Amino acid sequence: MPRVLVMRHTKGRLPPSMVAQKKGEIAPKVMDFLKKNPAVKFNGLWIDNNGVGICDWEAPDAETVKKAVEAVGLPHDEVIVVEKLM
Repeated sequence: MPRVLVMRHTKGRLPPSMVAQKKGEIAPKVMDFLKKNPAVKFNGLWIDNNGVGICDWEAPDAETVKKAVEAVGLPHDEVIVVEKLM
C-alpha cells in the first residue's frame, strides 16, 4: 500500500505548546476515520521544536488521506505519495 505523507511546514505548522491540546482533540476523530476506512493506517505525527512536521499514513492514494486530514480539521501544506528508496 502506498505511503502518504502530510507535510506541515507553513500553514500546517503546529506550535509545540498546542500538541497536547490538539492530540486530545484530533485523536478521537482520527480513530473514527480509521474505523470507517479500514484500508487506511495512521503511523503517527512527528513535529520538531518549531512545530514543523509530518503525518505518516498508509492508504490507497493521496486523496483518501486528504479526506482524513479534512475530517480531522487540521491545516496542512501538502499531501504527497512517497516511495522508499533505501
